Amino acid sequence: MATTSIWQGAAVLMLASLLNRILSFGYRMLVVRYIGAEGMGLYEMVFPFYSLVLMVATAGVPVALAKLTAERVALRQWGQVRSVFRLSLFFLTASGLLAALVLWRLAPVLTGKMFADSRVYQAFMVMLLALPVVCVCSAFRGYFQGWQLMRPVALAQVIEQFVRVSAGLFLGIYLLPYGVAMAAAGLAAGMVLGEVAGLGISILIFNLARPYHDLADDQANSLRADILPLTHLAIPVMLARVTGGIMLTLEALLIPRQLQAWGVTISEATTIYGQYAGIAFTLIYLPMVITVALAIAMVPAIAEARAIGDCEFLNKRCRQALKLTIYSSLPFAIAFYLFAAPICDLVFATPGAGISLKVLAWGCIFIYLEQTTVGILNGLGAMSTILGTTLAGGIVDLLGIYYLTPLMGITGAALGVNLGAAVTAILNLLALARLTGFRLDFRTFIYWPAIAGAGMFLGASLLWTLLAAAPELWRLLQSLAGSGLLYLLILLGGGAITPGHFYLFPWPGQRNGK
Repeated sequence: MATTSIWQGAAVLMLASLLNRILSFGYRMLVVRYIGAEGMGLYEMVFPFYSLVLMVATAGVPVALAKLTAERVALRQWGQVRSVFRLSLFFLTASGLLAALVLWRLAPVLTGKMFADSRVYQAFMVMLLALPVVCVCSAFRGYFQGWQLMRPVALAQVIEQFVRVSAGLFLGIYLLPYGVAMAAAGLAAGMVLGEVAGLGISILIFNLARPYHDLADDQANSLRADILPLTHLAIPVMLARVTGGIMLTLEALLIPRQLQAWGVTISEATTIYGQYAGIAFTLIYLPMVITVALAIAMVPAIAEARAIGDCEFLNKRCRQALKLTIYSSLPFAIAFYLFAAPICDLVFATPGAGISLKVLAWGCIFIYLEQTTVGILNGLGAMSTILGTTLAGGIVDLLGIYYLTPLMGITGAALGVNLGAAVTAILNLLALARLTGFRLDFRTFIYWPAIAGAGMFLGASLLWTLLAAAPELWRLLQSLAGSGLLYLLILLGGGAITPGHFYLFPWPGQRNGK
């Protein structure tokens, strides 16, 4: 298997993520229309708990597997690639089955006492079937990522989402006459079928293009030799993700309570929080199509460079990823700041959400940098560092929300989130500098983004004023398009980017993007 470039792999994952988001948006719209918000509510009530259980069941093993595979492929330790994959597959299969069995026994108690509506029982039971499937599938995805083969990962994700959407919608509508609880179970069944389809594609690709079966057994590690490095990497990953999940849960509980301390009623606090979490953050998450793909692609890319001891190559990949993150996210930050209310009004018919979106725009670059730097640090094996920076940022986030929200309302909550993201991103960058010697040079990472950003800001403001008589949709689109083009031309004119940067899919044999 030939490895693809970081740019090529990231581009493939970006396209898959974008397509999946489109399918998911259409799916939610159709479910609410044909099944109703109540059925969707029962499904969504179970899904966060399922996600948390899955986070614990996979235990960070897929990320650890991707890193170890990339290192051993770079060193041509083929037998050790096979042995660590087999160990990971065995562990994830066992943990998925065990988690499903334990929750199956506890289902009556959990659905009766933990959830607000006991009708989630059917959806809960169906969703348990997906646990072992997802765990097994994650082993194949971690293996493919380690080889820097992102096409199988992307293909499995798209097919999984397509089957999930089509089967879930069909089964939900078909079972609706039997009650809304059965309709929610139909949605959950669609998810299970999607995961099975994704696993099937992963196994098929694995069997068609597996490199390790023809390799010698004499290089294989002992079980003990593989368990130690896998555990050393996987446990901090799991703890960091669980910590992040707990912080988000506490944030969701804290903001409505502190909004009431600001002086609004429970109903008003719920509405404001809904605008913040359901609208503002939905828009903030849009550029994560890029950063999530980068974070996934960076784990094996950095691990490979470190394994072969090529510091120049490693620093080049860090530079590529951080440059793409900053240059691609800055236009979104400017657009969210200048046109927060119009965007929220046109997309969600809720201009009030623009208040929190405008504040979040100040810190969203740190949110995106946080994701990319986590991917780099995972590739370096600095999982414990990620745990510490995630915890530090989460504490600042919660303290900011606690103290600022009663004083400033949802603006204070957004500021607290910005501060937490800034702390995590800056600590990650400092850790990166300490581990690799990488430095952010002023001209590339500050000067040209500032010049291009200022040009876009002024251009967008001018176009918005000049197009005052135009319909608001066209006024917004033309302001964004014109100012975005100006931003791009400034970067091209200054040499910060070149036409070569747009070739995301290199020719065969090209090792990495520019």
